[in-house]
Amino acid sequence: MRILFVLKQKKNVETFAATIRVLAERGHSVALAVQEHSETRADQYRDWIEPATPKPGEGGPGFSLVRCPAHRTDRWADVAWLLRSLRDCVHYQQPGMRNATKLQARSVQKLREELRIEADNDSVAKALRGLPVAQVGRLDEVFALAERQLPVDPVYESFVREHAPDVMLISPLVHFGSAQADFVAAARAVGVPVGMLLYSWDNLSTKGCLHRLPDWMFVWNDRQRAEARALHEFPEDRVVITGAPRFDSFFELKPRLTREEFHAPLGLDPTKPTLLYVCSSMLVSTSELPFVRDWLAAIRESSGSLRDCNILVRPHPDIELLAEVQRSEDEIRWPSVRGAKGFVSRPFNDPRAIVLKTSDRARQGLFESLYHSAAVVGLNTSAELEAAIVGRPVYTVIAGDDAADGQSSTLHFHYLLEEQGGCVQRANSLGAHIAQLQGELDRPRDRSNIRRFAGEFLRPHGIDQPVAPVFADAIERTVRGGAQPQTEAPRAVAAGDGDAMSAPTPESGGSGPIIPLTYPRMKYDLRVHTMPHSRSVRYRSDKGTLQWLWRDVAIGDVVYDIDCGVGAYGMLAAKYHGAVVVAFEPGFAAFKTLCDNLHLNACDGSVLPISLALADFEGMGELKYPSGLAGWRGHSVRAAAWKVKRSSGGEGSVKQPAYVMPLDQAISRYGLPAPHHLHLNNAQSVERVLAGATGVLASDQLKTIVFTLSADDGETLAARLATQKWYITRHTPMTRGRVHMVMSKAPRATAATR
Repeated sequence: MRILFVLKQKKNVETFAATIRVLAERGHSVALAVQEHSETRADQYRDWIEPATPKPGEGGPGFSLVRCPAHRTDRWADVAWLLRSLRDCVHYQQPGMRNATKLQARSVQKLREELRIEADNDSVAKALRGLPVAQVGRLDEVFALAERQLPVDPVYESFVREHAPDVMLISPLVHFGSAQADFVAAARAVGVPVGMLLYSWDNLSTKGCLHRLPDWMFVWNDRQRAEARALHEFPEDRVVITGAPRFDSFFELKPRLTREEFHAPLGLDPTKPTLLYVCSSMLVSTSELPFVRDWLAAIRESSGSLRDCNILVRPHPDIELLAEVQRSEDEIRWPSVRGAKGFVSRPFNDPRAIVLKTSDRARQGLFESLYHSAAVVGLNTSAELEAAIVGRPVYTVIAGDDAADGQSSTLHFHYLLEEQGGCVQRANSLGAHIAQLQGELDRPRDRSNIRRFAGEFLRPHGIDQPVAPVFADAIERTVRGGAQPQTEAPRAVAAGDGDAMSAPTPESGGSGPIIPLTYPRMKYDLRVHTMPHSRSVRYRSDKGTLQWLWRDVAIGDVVYDIDCGVGAYGMLAAKYHGAVVVAFEPGFAAFKTLCDNLHLNACDGSVLPISLALADFEGMGELKYPSGLAGWRGHSVRAAAWKVKRSSGGEGSVKQPAYVMPLDQAISRYGLPAPHHLHLNNAQSVERVLAGATGVLASDQLKTIVFTLSADDGETLAARLATQKWYITRHTPMTRGRVHMVMSKAPRATAATR
C-alpha cells in the first residue's frame, strides 16, 4: 500500500513517527511531507523513523521524505484564507459553543489580523453572539458551499498525482484558516481517500472549523468521537478510535531516581511532601506568574503539612514564565540519569519554592518531577494527562478571567474534570482548593481511578498496549475495507478556470504601471509593476525560461533567481510550481518594484527578496547600468570603494554603489536554503556569479543552471562548466545572436507540475 503522510510541523512528526515506522516495517511504501519544511530537521526525522525500516532488497519499499506545498499560491489564496477565517468565527457561534468566549475572541482575532481591523476582539465577538441560532446555521451553509466552489490549486493537485497514494493521512487538518483543506480538495479531485489524524486532546474544540471533511477521522477515544459529531457534524461511522500515539514513549518511562537523588540537586528537603504546579499555554493564560504567586502565598498561609511542602513550578515549554530581569537560572544535573538536566530559578524569595525547567527528549526529567510529587496542580494543560499516566492526582482551581481567561471558557477544560469522568478535582476558590490539597496529603486518593481514566482517554484498547501498532492496524484495516472517498457537491466552474485567465486592464500605482503577464498555454497569470518608462514586459517572449520552469522545477525545489529584476520568473516558480524562491536584485529601483510585485501577487510568503549583488569577491562595489536605466537591469559590477561625490541630478546615476558578495558566502552567512536551481537573468554578471559559487556548483543538490548569453560566450561557459560535469540539456537559439541554455548534471526528471 502507498501511504502519503502530510503533517504540518515538527511536533506532528514526532507524534506519528512510531506509527510511520511500523507501517514502513510492514512493507508499505510510506512518504512523509512536512509543510513547515526544514533541511536541518530532515536527518532528525529519518532518525526517528528509519532505524527499523527494511533495508533495500530486504522487505518493502520503506520510507521516504518528500516536499509538498507549504500554502496556497494561486490567485484564490487570499479568498480561501478570508473565507475560512469568516467561517471559523461563525463556527464558534453554534449552540454548543456559545459559552466558549475565549475561543470566540480567538477566532475574531485571527480575522482581524487578516482584515487589519482595529476593533476590539471582545466587542466583535459579542456582536457575533447576538446572531440568532438559525442565522448561524444559514451562514455556515453559505460558507461551506463557497468552500466547495473554490477551484483546486493546481500545485496541490500535481503533488497528489505525482505520489499517487492509496491513502493520504493528514494532521492536524482542523486549524484556523487551515491551508491543509487544500490537500483534501486536491485528493478529492484525484480520487484519493483522506484520513485525518487527531494530534491533541483539544484540537477539535480549539482550532476552528473542519473546512473540508476527510473520509475518516482517527481519534483517541469515545469522547472525541462524540465531539467530532457534535462540533463538526462528522459521521460517527467514519470515526476510528485508536488511542493517543503521542504518549507512547511517556508510558514506557520508569522512575530512575530515589527521592533523595531527585531532590538533592534542587536544594529541597526530600522528607517534605512536594507539589508540582504545571503552567498552561498562551491560550489559557497570557501571564500566569501573578496567579502562581497568589497560589503559593495561600499555601504558605495554610496550616498542617501543606504549609511547609516543597513547591516545583514547571513553565509551559512554549512560554517564558519569568521576565529577563527576574530570570537567573542554575543548571543542575541528575548524575544517574544520562542526558537529564534541569534549570532552576528562585524568584519567590522562598527557599522551598523553585521554578524548574527540564530538558531531555525522553522527558525523563518531567517524569521524575511528577513521580516524586504528592499531587499536581494546573489550570488547564495537557501536562495533566502525563500526571494521570504517572498516577498522580491532579487539582485545579477556577482562577477567574483576569488570571486565566482560557480556562473555564474553553470546552476542553471540562473534559478532564472528575465530574465528567476525568481525573482532575476542581475547586471554585483558593480556600476550597487549599483544603483539597491538605486532604490529599492527609488521605491520598485511590490511584486506581486515575489509572482507569488514563486507559480510557489515552489507551482505550488496553493501557499496557502501545498505540503505534494499534494505529497502524487501524489504518490498514480502514483503507483495505474498500470504502470509497466521500463525495461533495459538484464544483461550479469559476471565472478564470479556462486556458486563459482573465487579464486585468493596465493600471498604475506603486513602482510603475501594472500590466497583465499571461501565458495561456501554461495557465500562468501575473500582474506586475513594470519599469515606469516601459510599455511591455520582455519576459513574454523568453520561451526557454518558460520551458525550464515547466519541465524542471518541482514542488519544494529551491530556486535562486539572480539579478531577477521585477521578479516575474521567481513568482511563476512559487505560484505555479510550489517552489521556494530566493530572489537577488541589487538595483535600487528594481528591488522596490520586486517587493511591490511580491505583495501584488501574494508571493511575499514564498519568495525571499534580497538586495545583494553577487560576484566573485566580497566588499564594496559599483554597479554600472546603461544610460537611462539606473537601478533597473543589465548592470556590470566591479570592486570600487565608495566616496563622496557630486549628485548626478534628477535623472539618477548610471553607477550605483553596492555591497558585493560571492554566492557561497551569502548562503553560509545568512543561512539560506541550498538551491536546486540557479536562474541567472543578467548576461553581464553570469560568469562572475558562477565564479563565486564553486561550492554550490559542486553540490549534488543543484539540479540545473539557466542563463542567456551570446552564442560564443554561452559555448565558452558551457565548455568550462563541462569540466565540472555539467552538461547542456537544452540549447535554445534566440534573437540578436543570443542562446538560452539549461545545464544539468543528470538527465532531466519530469517535474511534478508538468
